[in-house]
Amino acid sequence: MSYLTQLKTFVEVYRSGNITRAAARLHMSQPAVTSHIQAMENIVGKELFIRKARGVEPTAIADDLALQVASHIDTLEQKVASIRSRASTDHGTLHLAGPAEYLSLVAGPALANLLQADKVNLVIHTGNKSSIYHLLENDVAELAITASEPTDAMYEYQKLDKERLILVMNRVQGKLLGEREISAELLNQHKVVTYDEQLPLVRRYFSEVFNAACESPVAAVCPDIRAISSIIKAGIGYSVLPDYLCKEGIAKGELVALGKPGPENDVYLVWKKGALRHPRVDFAKDVIMAFANMNYLSALPD
Repeated sequence: MSYLTQLKTFVEVYRSGNITRAAARLHMSQPAVTSHIQAMENIVGKELFIRKARGVEPTAIADDLALQVASHIDTLEQKVASIRSRASTDHGTLHLAGPAEYLSLVAGPALANLLQADKVNLVIHTGNKSSIYHLLENDVAELAITASEPTDAMYEYQKLDKERLILVMNRVQGKLLGEREISAELLNQHKVVTYDEQLPLVRRYFSEVFNAACESPVAAVCPDIRAISSIIKAGIGYSVLPDYLCKEGIAKGELVALGKPGPENDVYLVWKKGALRHPRVDFAKDVIMAFANMNYLSALPD
């Protein structure tokens, strides 16, 4: 659940020191403001304000929360104001490239947020690393989401997200191995299902966790990580998957997580230098990044 509205109300009450003044500035009723503050107190599990005769006094918890979130709220407000003031040249069709599984399972809300602005139409292109950068290089795609940091000087980028790599196996073999120490030697006795012949995620996991190479026989090569998950659930071998793709299967007992958690991958929003001169592309970049920042704020522990 997103708590951005309640956080914005909290910051205004904190700064004004008075619920009535905060309600006026936010164009809200006093009961609504009070309800938002109570919701935030339920989230953090502590009292945020001490009610006084002429206002409210923040507690130490409120001071800490305001220090952590107020500047982020201000940044998001500035971004939204900037987006609202953009000219009509923001309108048009945007071509976005990225991995099919990330676009379908994670990026959907950000893309929906972009479409709700009713200025940009989307054409989505999916593919692996090489095809994504090929689309950017040849000006087919104007923005791209990728888990590989650009190395060519022709690109600019911002960090969008993180994904944790998890070693998973089908539930039958996984339960048999669950009590044993997981090593490269042990895994190399089992089949692996991989994204492509270079074993990108598997190779990185083996290198950083085991300091060894993967020598498992390849059972299947699937350029869609969702298909890899399905094959493993059906009882074939193991693989290394991003956490967002396997956490539900692990929770349901369809997959078994083995060994140590793998390394984290940064996920990037990438564009060709000069692309942001087009207001449509700059607008889309700001909306997607603003949503990523909002998602960060909504992930505050409850």
